[in-house]
Order: sequence, then C-alpha cells, then structure tokens
Amino acid sequence: MECKIIVTGIIKYKNKFLIIKRSDNDDFMPGSWEFPGGNLENNELIEEALKRELKEEIGFDLSNNTSKIINYSDEVKEKNNKIIHVIELDFLIECDNDNLDIVLSNEHTDYKWVEKDSRLMDDFIKSKLNNL
Repeated sequence: MECKIIVTGIIKYKNKFLIIKRSDNDDFMPGSWEFPGGNLENNELIEEALKRELKEEIGFDLSNNTSKIINYSDEVKEKNNKIIHVIELDFLIECDNDNLDIVLSNEHTDYKWVEKDSRLMDDFIKSKLNNL
C-alpha cells in the first residue's frame, strides 16, 4: 500500500486566511480554492516539506514565523484502483507582517485573504478551521 503525507499551511493575518486558486488547467480540482501545501518528498522531514511548499506555491518564507499543527486527517482510500494511505497535517501560521509579498507559482492563478466563513472555500477547506 502506498502512503502519501500532505502538509498544508494555513496562514492567518488579522483574522483572515490566505487561500489560493488552482489553475483552471490543473488535473486535480481545477479552479478550486485551497490552502497552500503539498506532498512530502522522499527523505524529507515534515517541517522541511512545509517550508518548501510554502516557498514554491506562494513565495512565503516560513523561517521567520512559527507553525503549529491544528488539524490532521488519516484515511485509507482507493484511487485509480490502488489503495492509498493518506495522512494530512494542517499547520497554522499566524503572521503579523503588513508586507506579506505573495508570489504565486504557475500552478495557481489568484489569491485572497478571506474570513473563516468565506463562500470561496468548500466545506472540506472550512472544516480545517474548526479548531480555531
């Protein structure tokens, strides 16, 4: 069975959260809004994966900020006729910098700072904020 570990950075600033929009040409959930993050690579530590994904997807340097796990999911599911164990860790990163310079990767086309109940977020994304 394949195991996949996903890290997500939930960036909070003044009671708003950063979400990014997937490209309309993406194979996986095109045009949907999400928190930045991605898969753990071989021989990579979880904190390293979070730093790398945030840098790649939004140009964010985690070095000057602290993060803490606020949510996780652990499930076994079938995908493309394969059984996959998926573990997702959601990290909260609270920022206090007015000058956050977001630089999107080519995988994303837009970003917004939204309230916890924004209609842009689907129920799965909103559920990640339940513990806040």
